[in-house]
Amino acid sequence: MDNAASILMVILPVAVAGILVTGLLGFAVNGPWYKRHANTLMKLRVSLQLVAILSLLALVALT
Repeated sequence: MDNAASILMVILPVAVAGILVTGLLGFAVNGPWYKRHANTLMKLRVSLQLVAILSLLALVALT
């Protein structure tokens, strides 16, 4: 359990950062891809942030 939680607490922030960087790079280019996927990227980033925060709270509550 402890090892899985540690791995999860590394993977989730890296995933959020990856989506954030993808959105920022798309915004900088401002092409048709960004205009098509901007809202989806934002929703995905916010959802992953929620999962990361709830996972961290659960981990703190369980220890």
